[in-house]
Amino acid sequence: MNAQRQVRPTTELISYFLQLEAIPNIGYAKLQKLANALQCPLSSLPKCAFSSLINYGLTPEQASAMTQPSQTIAAKLNATEKWLDEEESHHFITLDCESYPFLLKEISRPPLFLYVKGDLTSLNKDKVAFVGTRKPSLGAVHNTQNFIQQLQESTNAISISGMALGIDAIVHQASIANNLPTIGVLGCSIDHIYPKRHKNLYKNVSENGALISEFVIGTAPKPVHFPRRNRIISGLALGTVVMEARVKSGSLVTAKYAAQQNREVFAVPSHINNEESKGCHMLIKDGAKLTENIADIIEELPTIALNLKIEQKNSQQSLAFDLLLDSVEYSATSIDIIAKRTGMSLGDLLSKLLEYELRGLVASTAEGYVKLRA
Repeated sequence: MNAQRQVRPTTELISYFLQLEAIPNIGYAKLQKLANALQCPLSSLPKCAFSSLINYGLTPEQASAMTQPSQTIAAKLNATEKWLDEEESHHFITLDCESYPFLLKEISRPPLFLYVKGDLTSLNKDKVAFVGTRKPSLGAVHNTQNFIQQLQESTNAISISGMALGIDAIVHQASIANNLPTIGVLGCSIDHIYPKRHKNLYKNVSENGALISEFVIGTAPKPVHFPRRNRIISGLALGTVVMEARVKSGSLVTAKYAAQQNREVFAVPSHINNEESKGCHMLIKDGAKLTENIADIIEELPTIALNLKIEQKNSQQSLAFDLLLDSVEYSATSIDIIAKRTGMSLGDLLSKLLEYELRGLVASTAEGYVKLRA
């Protein structure tokens, strides 16, 4: 995928935004209010008089940080420009840049800038976020792969997730396998690969979509960074789908952000004894849409649909009454129990189960067979 090349921001502009980001105890809302009061864009605040900034409510420490770049800012600036020089696919986009994602500008705390590695055009395409547990069940793995395939086949949207282990990685891998651009949002600076085992995935996502981060070059991953990352995932997307998650999980933090940002929240249900999916069930109780297929997402986000008839599960309706499929549970079911429930001979049963496995309806495990979908 060819990366769109933007006009590189000037050294001065990069420095100004790095200064704004480093001001202590001040957020986007106050900065914007200050810019409105002084009738100037955000990027011009560091050029304002010290006395004016004090008059409009900044502390001396804040005004100094805004107007007098420190050695720390100089080091961040040098690191940023060195990174930009490395590849044409490296970008630094600010909040007032045309390439900045328009949906992200709508949230209450948009990042002042983003480091982007990859295709800039992907940032303003319609996106659906998929998030979930780092230890997904076999069913959740297959569901995620199916959702991504359906997203590619039935919509004009691309995927976005958080580059973590588990569901996040499956989202990115399945997207690449289906020639679907995907965006990975990092909880560290863009020059860090985290987790380390995602070295190849990091490269593949950047070449088939984009990687983005709000953290300055050299920022290591820390627990406090990931909620900040999560608000960007939901903020970039029209809707967030929670594939499988515990009640206390980062995925539910992302879903909470999505709700606060007036975005759609979708949750995929599972069997009631699956601890990894208790969070999804709680979301559904709280009003998230129970989601079984891409049609459920398109129903709430009709603008992403292609001009194709969305196939419903008519072809699978008969499977709801399929004795064999009904004999397999969403947890491992032994071959003896399936044979007893169906009354089929072992040879016929194994042959039929192999067919169902190839169709993605069941999966074979060491403990028996697991139903993947009804």
